[in-house]
Amino acid sequence: MNSISTVTSPTRSFKDADSTSKSPGRNERKIIPMDMKLENRLNIKDLERLQEAFMTEGDGYDNKLSLTKNQFCEALSLLLKKGSREEYAELYDNIDVTRDGIVDWDKFASHMLLEFYEKDDRVKSTQVPQWKDLKHLQSPHKDIVQRVSYLKNSNRYLGISKEGCISMWNHDLKLQKSLKIPTGAYKARDLWVMDFVLLQNVNKIALAFTSKEIAIYDLSSKLEFLCQYTVQDLPYTPLSLDYWYNPDNANEATLVWGDVGGYVNILFFNSANIALFERPNAPAGDKQDPCLKVTLSMIEAGHFKNATYAKYQAHKDKKTAKAEWVRQVMYSHYLECFISCATMSNNAVVIGWMEKHTAVSGNVDRSQSRKPSIKNIQRTFEFNISQGVNAFDYNSHLNLIATAGVNNHVCLWNPYVVSKPNGVLRGHMAGVIQVQFIKNRGQLISFSKDKVLRLWDVQLQVCIQRLAGMFPKGPEVYTTLFFDDSRDRNGNERNRLFTTFNYQITMMEMKLEIKNRVVSHDKPVISAIYNTVFNQVVSVCQSGTIIMWMIDTGQKVKQFNKVHGNSEITCIAQDPTETRIYTGSTDGTVKVWDFNGHCYHVLDCAGGQPADLGQILILKRSVIVIGWTRFITVFRNTSFKDYHVQPSDWKGGQAHTEDILNVTFMGPHTLATGSYDGEIVIWNTNSELASKHMSQRSKREVIKSRNKEPSTLCVVGEETEGVRPTTGRSKSRALSRVSEGSNDEQNEFGWAICKLLFLASRKGNSASRGANLVSCGGNGWVRFWNANHGTLLAEFVAHKHAGSIKMATDKNNQYLATGDVDGNIKVWEIIEYCIHESEELLKTPPKLVSEFQPHIDMINTLEICERNDRLLVISASCDCSIAVWDVYGNKIGIFGQEEHWKVEPYSPEELEERIDTPKEDENKEEVIMDVERNSDWSPDEQAIDNPQEYRINSWSKTFLGKDYQELRVCKRERRQPSTIPNLPYLHWEKTGQPPAGPYSVSLFYFACSTSR
Repeated sequence: MNSISTVTSPTRSFKDADSTSKSPGRNERKIIPMDMKLENRLNIKDLERLQEAFMTEGDGYDNKLSLTKNQFCEALSLLLKKGSREEYAELYDNIDVTRDGIVDWDKFASHMLLEFYEKDDRVKSTQVPQWKDLKHLQSPHKDIVQRVSYLKNSNRYLGISKEGCISMWNHDLKLQKSLKIPTGAYKARDLWVMDFVLLQNVNKIALAFTSKEIAIYDLSSKLEFLCQYTVQDLPYTPLSLDYWYNPDNANEATLVWGDVGGYVNILFFNSANIALFERPNAPAGDKQDPCLKVTLSMIEAGHFKNATYAKYQAHKDKKTAKAEWVRQVMYSHYLECFISCATMSNNAVVIGWMEKHTAVSGNVDRSQSRKPSIKNIQRTFEFNISQGVNAFDYNSHLNLIATAGVNNHVCLWNPYVVSKPNGVLRGHMAGVIQVQFIKNRGQLISFSKDKVLRLWDVQLQVCIQRLAGMFPKGPEVYTTLFFDDSRDRNGNERNRLFTTFNYQITMMEMKLEIKNRVVSHDKPVISAIYNTVFNQVVSVCQSGTIIMWMIDTGQKVKQFNKVHGNSEITCIAQDPTETRIYTGSTDGTVKVWDFNGHCYHVLDCAGGQPADLGQILILKRSVIVIGWTRFITVFRNTSFKDYHVQPSDWKGGQAHTEDILNVTFMGPHTLATGSYDGEIVIWNTNSELASKHMSQRSKREVIKSRNKEPSTLCVVGEETEGVRPTTGRSKSRALSRVSEGSNDEQNEFGWAICKLLFLASRKGNSASRGANLVSCGGNGWVRFWNANHGTLLAEFVAHKHAGSIKMATDKNNQYLATGDVDGNIKVWEIIEYCIHESEELLKTPPKLVSEFQPHIDMINTLEICERNDRLLVISASCDCSIAVWDVYGNKIGIFGQEEHWKVEPYSPEELEERIDTPKEDENKEEVIMDVERNSDWSPDEQAIDNPQEYRINSWSKTFLGKDYQELRVCKRERRQPSTIPNLPYLHWEKTGQPPAGPYSVSLFYFACSTSR
């Protein structure tokens, strides 16, 4: 194994990243960049240089050098030359926390280790989102999609492409409508849509055209796409648009656009809810044109009282006087400025600050009150970035501007500091074309030209996730990015990421996560098995990490990482002696380990080819591996002489027509295998020949779904010695949920055998012809078989509306636990179930002992073990956790939680209470029935004579009052507190000797650590 670590702390949970520091001023919020601290700027050579200096002879501990504050600052100034004297003094104060006045190498190294540990913990605690599969949206577009936005009023997504095609999707991402924008006098090929922006407060949309005009359309009409205003005769072609309105005063709004001339143009509105532009009165007898044509000269001349216009040239090369295209523009109300960017080194990002107007009190002419004040740009800030910027985004919470650099870097800028960025995020190998903040998570998304998406933690300035290889491939494409973090009607964040690739539109959605939930692994847990020799639970996740946990406390003991390299782990098992671990992987190999992480053998199952191994079964003289083929792969013990072991031939050959999914064994020589088509084959391990074939009944069972509509379940065939024919398609091991209401012909998985179990305690009851084999599979069915005679004795639906279920039983076969894809577990009592053969098929389920939900995602494995006279259910799930409950539905804990637990046996009072509870309920029902039958009852005379003044005495006149009085009278007397002599810690205080017993060492350690 690649690495082994012994861990003492079992804590592992997701937490939110630390919030930013308080802002020093009203408009400036400052964060401390992690990589700008002196400790983070030191490299290995600097540390070696400092260690060599501290190791010289001196007056300190162990005759080594120790320095005062002045000496420390002077020495670091000579050795490092990486900081100022103030930084060295601050570092000294952070190291000398005890205020001894001296610092040596031990103190310096301890401080650096703590810094690195804390940074590592912060990185680990950052919530890394899990994404659902990439979806391709139905797109009617035939040209580049310029942008995707969310329309709040109608709860729809809207996209517009270059050729003027508009498409709308509902909240379920189903295409509702698509239409073509009329081009008027222009030919369709001569008119392009460059950008659009939604005017959310007035339910309109503004489009920028290559005809040097901006058209504003009304979205209120469901039938037509009406153009209400066109701003014409623009000096340059508009490229990018942005819109802002005041949430406190919806009449106040701003429309801004950037053009090919390097100008930022602004339209200010002061009565947007009434009309963006006032319409002139139409001449008598003429119809008014529904589309009002507006020119900038008319606005500047003051023809419209509710609109003003301003502009400034932001991007122009001072040397060549050449204007650069404005790639993106934005108005920030928080800063009261306009931000724009261009692909030029000088003036790559420009901030235009507006004049601040102070309200003047006094008598104001009301006729002039609606006239907007002319706002001008007072000054500009220029940010110089090598090769320019493709796009940017601003976060008002952090007061940071993130820039997507052509030079592959993402820079974080303080709007008030133009000299250097707060941080540089490096990692992209191609030019960054889009960036966007996820404001409620403190994270940043960046996307580069090579179709690599990175997710950054802004506070730590580290990349926490990289996504590549899933996006559409092809030549040079135009890509836009839109992250929808709004909330739906239930208050849940949507967290949808839309990306466009020319005319294609894709969407990825974050999986729902529970903050601060306890997890056992970083990835979904494939399996968890219990080892009785070491009293430990061994778990493995998809990424190949094996962890061993103490069953008594939940504490993590050991961890092995990447046991199969970069291949995914699919299964795990242990030998009968429980001293060896077998792990199977998608690389087609099985590795044999001991509990110290030493690999003894590598079993080649698929001839060097990748294979999806499903299960490993270790027998006395061989090892069986199944899951990806229709035959059994066997490794004889005689072949385990070499490190690499090759499989032997299974004498019985192929008996299944579909892939084998499960296998189980019952001594001395009975083996059962279950396949995808629902067939069970019984084998003799001595001869390796098949003795019986069992398939399922050919009768359709119908159960009622939650909405009272019938839903058909799996079709099963009569028990036969033959094999039921099926299709020849290959089946995947990944078994997914089946949709409710789907019929069996469409649901191939309804036949699959997910788990097989022999009931070993019934091995000697062959004369009764009872059930000794249990199978479970698709659609939540559980079936009981007699493997000796090949008969189906009972079946029932354990979990309705479930695609696949897992199950486990205890060693005495008293209980059967089943788990489904929703994380639910049911425990059934089967000790008296189906122990005799009956004439008819038994359809009644066994007694349900408990039902609980320890997980929020699919359960992969279940195991029942006994510890301290208590039966425990261990479940491993795709939600990255391993839960421990008892069979009665009491939670013990989750491996990885901070608090340790203690598994204690049931007390007699608890058992009696569980047994007596149903009897008490029965007695209550009988009392109620007796009261109903009592015909001698008559109302109180006082209630009849004076009903207004009558008050019933609830203590003496009701059953509840009488029962409560009886409980109070019979309640046991509470004892007064008293002293308890001869406790261990009292013995310590009296004699000074630590107490004897198993906890003496831990008490001594606790006392020492407390005295510190």
